[in-house]
Amino acid sequence: MNPTKFLLKALPVALAATMMSPVWADGEAETGAAKAAKQSNQFVDYLDREEVLGGKFSTWIEFASDYVFRGESETNDGKIPSLKGAITWSHSSGIYLGYYLANNLFPGGSADGDNDNINAIYGPYVGYTTKDIAGTGINFNSMLFQYIYPSDTDSNYLEMFNYVDKQFGSVNIKLEYSPTITDWFGVDGVQSHNVAIHPSIALPYDFNLSGGIGRQMFESQYDADWTHWNLGISRNVFGFNVDVRYHDTDIKVGDNDFYGFESNNQIVDSRVVFGVSKSF
Repeated sequence: MNPTKFLLKALPVALAATMMSPVWADGEAETGAAKAAKQSNQFVDYLDREEVLGGKFSTWIEFASDYVFRGESETNDGKIPSLKGAITWSHSSGIYLGYYLANNLFPGGSADGDNDNINAIYGPYVGYTTKDIAGTGINFNSMLFQYIYPSDTDSNYLEMFNYVDKQFGSVNIKLEYSPTITDWFGVDGVQSHNVAIHPSIALPYDFNLSGGIGRQMFESQYDADWTHWNLGISRNVFGFNVDVRYHDTDIKVGDNDFYGFESNNQIVDSRVVFGVSKSF
């Protein structure tokens, strides 16, 4: 047979067979090494994405000379340094959830005056935040936070943090109302409410002056309410946020059923705390 005529007859058959093969059937499929390489690249691209399920992850860490919460030292009067961290997933809808952890050292009955059962706190949380409500410039943030003390689960409790804030030029005013949902520190029948105001002002050279004053109140037969306040200055230094802050309360020995004792009053004394933190 004439070679030219043979090629003319065989070419359409070869093209048809090629188009029907797995490589061309869906316009995408590959086999062997090419397919494995593509799948590997897709997996790497997935890991490199900034968004997961429509949200982004962020982390925060802090190292400080003490851990002060509403005027109370949670490292037994700064007996040990404080290390905190959190990871948060935030969705574009305003919903967020995350996990917080920190070391603790409460006063107690050990030979060193410590509570050996409380040396850490874990805190899963979920919340919702929205900004510039109805064009007013008012922002809102609400979060449920579960306190978990791994070696003393009887002290676990749930609290709801609520914040409203608004910017006035260089001044920001934030209001807080935070009630407990379950018994405070597991103390039967004790519900707490914290009400506070947290102002801050942007200063020259990128310094920030901030503070707060609040009242921790209880629904119980205990004489346990106290006022707490703080004032500090912070600035970004080499990519880290550096903060120096003064804390104090109005609790005096003999005047408070929770911290007004010689054995634990030291954790609500006035103190200055130095902290370095970073978000990324």
